[in-house]
Amino acid sequence: MGSTDIPQAMKAATVLEFQQPVQILTRPVPSPSADQILVKVTCSSLCSSDIAAWLGHVGARPPYCPGHEPVGVVGMVGSAVRGFKPGDRVGFMPASSTCMDCTECLSGQHRFCEGKTCVGFHAPWGGFSQYCLADPLSTVKIPDGLKDEWAAPLLCAGVTAYGAVKKAAVAVPGGMFLNVVGCGGVGHLVIQYAKAMGYRVRAFDISDEKLVLAQHSGADEVHRSDQISVQDKQQTKSLRARATIVASGSSAAYEMALPLTASHGHTIAIGVSPQRVPVNLLEMVTRDLSLVATNQGSRQELAECLEIAATAGLKPEVEIRQLEELEEGFRELMEGNVSGRLVYRLWK
Repeated sequence: MGSTDIPQAMKAATVLEFQQPVQILTRPVPSPSADQILVKVTCSSLCSSDIAAWLGHVGARPPYCPGHEPVGVVGMVGSAVRGFKPGDRVGFMPASSTCMDCTECLSGQHRFCEGKTCVGFHAPWGGFSQYCLADPLSTVKIPDGLKDEWAAPLLCAGVTAYGAVKKAAVAVPGGMFLNVVGCGGVGHLVIQYAKAMGYRVRAFDISDEKLVLAQHSGADEVHRSDQISVQDKQQTKSLRARATIVASGSSAAYEMALPLTASHGHTIAIGVSPQRVPVNLLEMVTRDLSLVATNQGSRQELAECLEIAATAGLKPEVEIRQLEELEEGFRELMEGNVSGRLVYRLWK
């Protein structure tokens, strides 16, 4: 099924070489195969994983189109696609062309399939192209009442934040404190989901601007991380929670996370540091601490996080820009000068 209104060419941001300026090129609009959806992308959010890919750290393959938090409208569906039709408003995650035969695929965890293609890392189309191919197994419909610009950051940052809070729930009953270290693009969403799910939140950051964002996102307490000494056991003990979610890629954030986690609790890793992260195994063993990683979420979790956002009124802090300003956004995010999320419109 398709539309006669789809053009033959489109604009697409393109990484030609690692650590070189992102180019806006004219590319052919891709055609969906039987099991793919062609989406007209309305907007897409910039993620720190886009920076990691551009730096050459996560297995991206130039030339490629970056962007993996896209929202748009279905333009065409392949002949084997069910559940979607032209005109549907959708968002999708990166996993595409999975093998459908490994343990991960059979359990619904397609994002861990070793044979997958990742939209936004491996193809000439992605979140920052005007049209993009999506895998139905990674695609969900956007709830009514959730604007495209608010939904886009939830396609990665939001579902990651939601998944982290779900993992924290194993250790912490609702109504108790969670600690959140790092209150920027992902961290402020962790706070919002934690509040929507009934938790009190204690937020930590070295930036006053991001602590203000944490307060606006609902944090019950805010603390300057650089005013806390991990050697001061009396101080850290007074701030402990049974789960600490680390939404910062700083190794210093992880260094303080375990001391801020109560005995028998979980430290949950979202942020990825380019440096080695110090872990005190003796402290983990003697206080029965667990270090748990989280990575985006399943398709079901994505649908859940969007529904919670729509019904609870969650709203990411976003700044709207045009596609042609993407290179500038890469630089700002890499320098740590972005508090919320940068969302780019693909059409003027």
